[in-house]
Amino acid sequence: MTWTYQLAGGRGGLTLSEEGDRVRVRAQIPSDGRGLYKVWLLGGRGKKLLGTLVPEGELLTLSRVLSRRELEEGGCWPPEGADAEMAFPFQQEERHPPKGWRWEASPERLMRETLLARSAKGLRGGLLQTARDGFCLAFPYRAEQAFPMTPIFCFAQLGVLDGRQYLFFKFNGKGCPTFRINTQQASHTTC
Repeated sequence: MTWTYQLAGGRGGLTLSEEGDRVRVRAQIPSDGRGLYKVWLLGGRGKKLLGTLVPEGELLTLSRVLSRRELEEGGCWPPEGADAEMAFPFQQEERHPPKGWRWEASPERLMRETLLARSAKGLRGGLLQTARDGFCLAFPYRAEQAFPMTPIFCFAQLGVLDGRQYLFFKFNGKGCPTFRINTQQASHTTC
């Protein structure tokens, strides 16, 4: 059996082909150059991340095979729809950062510890705020996305800047993580 769904307002599509106990997934949308997109399968009892569309010529594509059981356990088999949403915009800098913050394209450069530098490498959309006693990094947070800076997840604090949720990480002047004292600061523009 085969299912077909539109993605990105009809600009692209997703095809699911049932092959025994396996389901072949193929998705594509035209590349708009604005960012990377994730594809979700929707069901009556849940939603399952199928993966990230990757550039392939003029298209963003996804091709993989999943077990039908995995989709059933995720509450999305039989399927009822699909969705694609931007997971990572390439042009974060087009937006103005919140007051007192600036965009940080390479947060790993601030880390002196190798494990932290590795976990920060490749993070995008981060904000930086400096102070006399150190600095603070803030990364956009959404529950369905990978958690940034996992080696120090216990130091993270959830807060809001300009109406958007961020995870805040405070560091001393040597680049070592520290716990925050004032928990109300996360909802303001200072770390």
